[in-house]
Amino acid sequence: MKPTFIRCDRPDLLAFEEVSRRLGLRTRLPVGRREVAIEEIIGSVGRAADFDGCFRPQTGKLRRAIADRAADPVVVDMPISLLQVDHAYFVEDGHKRLSIAIAAGRKAVDADVDRYETELHLATGTTMASIRATGRERRFRKVTGLDAALPGFRFPLSDPDDYLELEESVKAHTLDLSHAEDRLLAAEEGARHWYDTVFAPVMDIIESVDGDRLLGSMTDADRFLLFRRGIDVSMGHDWSLPPRIVEVGTENVRAEGHRGWRGRLRSPSRRSTRRVPLLSEEDDQPPMDGPH
Repeated sequence: MKPTFIRCDRPDLLAFEEVSRRLGLRTRLPVGRREVAIEEIIGSVGRAADFDGCFRPQTGKLRRAIADRAADPVVVDMPISLLQVDHAYFVEDGHKRLSIAIAAGRKAVDADVDRYETELHLATGTTMASIRATGRERRFRKVTGLDAALPGFRFPLSDPDDYLELEESVKAHTLDLSHAEDRLLAAEEGARHWYDTVFAPVMDIIESVDGDRLLGSMTDADRFLLFRRGIDVSMGHDWSLPPRIVEVGTENVRAEGHRGWRGRLRSPSRRSTRRVPLLSEEDDQPPMDGPH
């Protein structure tokens, strides 16, 4: 049987090695043999570059090898080996067999499955961009202590590179608080104090000047970084926001909001660039910003 590769618009395969590193996958657990829907198989272990997103071979040599395997009619029914991460699967062994099954019109395959536990939601449609953004956000929460201080709360950013600036804000505050109390604070304690005395009050000020409307689809973390732009003023002795910080931050919000409205007035049909969504920590639930 010669495989027939039909048109497919699915994205590239996800490389399991990078997914595992970005999401911190650790323990591999046996599941056993089961029938798996082909649409739930989104990646590969070690061979993501050899196939496109629909497991069609990328080279002539590989196409010929698959055609030779397909000549044996029993091949299409042979089980493959998969690694499961939430609702997504990655091919560990049997790439050619899966390619043949897809070309034969199969909707599901038998597979020997091992599973990696994760609190994150992966499924059909998950992209490497979301994996990478989630990895950056997870690292930010871990190194600052926010993961322990505020379990389950998320800090999505439109540009993942901005996590370095957000991290600096939390760490600098923790250091200042340690000096003020003449003791070395745990990261978790400093992070909670940062959230209570800096981040949350800034969110309240932004809301008070209609910043939620002015700044459109910005995340809370985006708005926080915008608010503190150009500010080089220390916190008050009682850890309140001094008037100068409030003044400059408020002006930042209003100026950015004004620029945004002018841009929309000039180009009514212009689409705004959508941020890369983080992976949810609960099935079918959108990522959350921090509590208000």
